[in-house]
Amino acid sequence: MLWFGASLLLLSASPSWASVVVTADVSNNARRPAFPVPDLTQIRDILAHLEAPIISGLTERMGLATSHDLYANNGRRLIDVLTTRENIALKAGRFDYGKMEYPFTLPLISPDFTTPLTPFNPGTFHQDTFSGNPNITKFYLETLVPMFTSATSFYYHLDNSTLNDDAALNLDATLLGLLSHRSHIGKVVAETKYAANVTVFVPLIKSKDAGTIRTLLTNTAQEANVLAQAATAATAFSTAWITSGASFPPATGVNLQNAAAKLFRELIDITTQIEIEYIMQRLR
Repeated sequence: MLWFGASLLLLSASPSWASVVVTADVSNNARRPAFPVPDLTQIRDILAHLEAPIISGLTERMGLATSHDLYANNGRRLIDVLTTRENIALKAGRFDYGKMEYPFTLPLISPDFTTPLTPFNPGTFHQDTFSGNPNITKFYLETLVPMFTSATSFYYHLDNSTLNDDAALNLDATLLGLLSHRSHIGKVVAETKYAANVTVFVPLIKSKDAGTIRTLLTNTAQEANVLAQAATAATAFSTAWITSGASFPPATGVNLQNAAAKLFRELIDITTQIEIEYIMQRLR
């Protein structure tokens, strides 16, 4: 349920990671910089640069032995690690306006509002209230974590134990941050597409026609390119680890390919939803 007033609060019976708090302050508009967005070619280069870190992190995480009990209670221990890390990151400015990084456990940055003094002309970033992080966390816990099945670890312990819960949770948190950043660049994609077709989008926004907006935003050819690039990267990283001497089981390459395919398919879907929500709030 969404309540409007001095703040916007999204309440849910879902786990704690699904709750998002948004504080609205119209006066923030005047203090914020106006950020022009790059064109689609530049954005695609930016997204391509994120593929290697994501696949690298996924490769490393799949190389760790995992006790799935670590993610009991809707990933409570992971959420605790995220909260600690995000409180430190907040002080360092990681979630500042325009950074395109959004916390999983802390209040979101307040949205922008169009006013005579801050018109947010087409091509200018306009912060909305939507976060894709709950969907990312749900996918991570329900789909990716069960794919972490390695019985060995690249950590060496004299007691021959294979588990390193701290390393696993911190890798999880790092990977989630990358997935979130990659997905929320969809807001920039949406602004670029909006600026290129304002006269078409405005009536659709006013009529709340999310279906047609989705159709306009979807580029199946580009989606296929993203999936192909992710598959290539997964092959390259698994091969590099194995040829360097890493003690990985024979199925590592196939498992990484499968995980990467599921992950980037989900990222495409979450990013599309982020784009739609951005467009729907563009005239706010």
